Amino acid sequence: MRRLGAFLCGMGLRAAILDPRGHGTSEGVFGFNRDEHHDVAAVARDVLERTGATRLTLMGFSAGGAIAISCAAIHDLPIASLLLISPVANFRRVIPRLNPLTMHRHIALGQALHHRPRFEWRFRAGVRDAAEDIARVQAPVALIHLKNDWLIDHAHSMELYEKANEPKELHIIDIPGNYHADRIFNAAGRDVFPIMTSFLRRTIGGGE
Repeated sequence: MRRLGAFLCGMGLRAAILDPRGHGTSEGVFGFNRDEHHDVAAVARDVLERTGATRLTLMGFSAGGAIAISCAAIHDLPIASLLLISPVANFRRVIPRLNPLTMHRHIALGQALHHRPRFEWRFRAGVRDAAEDIARVQAPVALIHLKNDWLIDHAHSMELYEKANEPKELHIIDIPGNYHADRIFNAAGRDVFPIMTSFLRRTIGGGE
C-alpha cells in the first residue's frame, strides 16, 4: 500500500487512505457493507472540504471495492471514476480457496495477528449488494482482477462489469499465483500500473 501511495503522489494526485471499521486501528466491527459506505462518504466529504478538490476517484480493494460501489451509488458525491481491484460483487458468494502450503504468499500473518479484523459473522438486514448498486453508478468504472484469485474469484469482476454503465473496462490478468487485492502489485505490477495510470489520467487527470 505504501507503493500505491507513492504511485498516486507521483502522478500528482492527493490520496486519503482509510481502514474500514473493524480493520487495522479503526474501531467497530465490519458489517460487510451494511454501514461502511457511510464511512467512506464521510471521509470523501472531509477530503473535498480540506483540499478544495471538485471531484474524486474512489479506489477499492476486495471488500473495499463493494463499499466504493455502494458509496458512489447512494451518496451525492462528485465522483470522477471508480477504480476497483479484486472487488466483491456479493459477499454471500465469497468462497476462499487458500492452499496452506502457499498461504504465506497471500497473507501477512504478523499484521493479521497484530491487527486481527473484527467481523460480524452473520449477515444482517441492510447488507448492500454491489452487483445491484453498480447499475446506479454514473461514472467511468475500471475493474482489475487476477484470474482465479484465491479469495474473490474473477467472476465477481465479470458480473460487475456486465451490470455497470458505460464507460467501463475490465482487465482480467492471467498469471500464476492466484493473488488477491494489493498483492497483485508485486505479482503483476508491470501489467497493473500502466492500466491504472491510463485510467486515472483519462478520468481525473493529475494534481487533484
